Amino acid sequence: MNPPILSGILVALIWGIQPVISRYGYQQGLTPYDATLVRYLTSGLLMLPYAWRRGLIGACGVGWRRGLVLFLLSGPLFSLLLIGGVNYAPASHGALIHPALTPLFGMAISRFVFRQHERISPWGVLLLLAGLVLVGLNGILASGLAPAGAWRGDLMFVLSALMWAWYLVLNRNWQVAPLDAVALTQVLSLVCTLVALPWLGETTFSKPLPALALQSAYHGLLVSILSVALFNWVVARLGVRALMLNALSPLFGVAASAWVLQEPLPVSMMVGAVAIVAGLGMALRGDRAQSGQSGQQHPRTRTSQGGDRA
Repeated sequence: MNPPILSGILVALIWGIQPVISRYGYQQGLTPYDATLVRYLTSGLLMLPYAWRRGLIGACGVGWRRGLVLFLLSGPLFSLLLIGGVNYAPASHGALIHPALTPLFGMAISRFVFRQHERISPWGVLLLLAGLVLVGLNGILASGLAPAGAWRGDLMFVLSALMWAWYLVLNRNWQVAPLDAVALTQVLSLVCTLVALPWLGETTFSKPLPALALQSAYHGLLVSILSVALFNWVVARLGVRALMLNALSPLFGVAASAWVLQEPLPVSMMVGAVAIVAGLGMALRGDRAQSGQSGQQHPRTRTSQGGDRA
């Protein structure tokens, strides 16, 4: 197996078990504010030199109007929704709902807002919707298998997927260099955390240090920076085929939630997971077919889908 494919699988693993790491932090007593604070203190400081070289005063070449929109969609608010969702729902729900809804929302935004006709397999859409229904019913109806009020977490995952889809579509249409958008978002998020530090810092840093260090390293370094840079490298070598590897993320997330967190996986959840992964694969094959026809006309469009996995 060649290095780009192995790297793409590694990115899918990092993104797939992100809800598991967030849920583990919650079990260790961390709040979404704690995890978000240490995340952006880490990623913001690490990306500050790059942002400075790119021209922080000029919004890293992104432009302040567009940069602020991307920041609102993928910064602390997005993180609070995605991490906060696991306070109510199992990590397996986050591992399935977010990646399943993102392409559906993205397709709808492209078609109805920007009048761009994305080619996506209708069978893939049906499988995604069927899987989501099974996961949602598990959160609402499963007695003893899902925490009470899991639907609240599921709703937060839905909102985070909508924000992420808007971020990706805008990033693509504006043809923003991915690392420039990442750098600007992380540095602006760092400013927000520094403002909040006097009020939240004492409470946050009184929490268990190993739990804080894990959130900092995983979300602040692996998710926000390394996985994005690695994914852009993979896309540069594999083209849109790299997107096919994203379909592995839910599998990694569900497996890790059962193995690491000992979350129960009823039959409905397992069937829903299979349907979502199959639907993602079919949907991305449709996207691959379209991109194969237009890729030479829009070379930057492909790489901009890496974005900031905030």
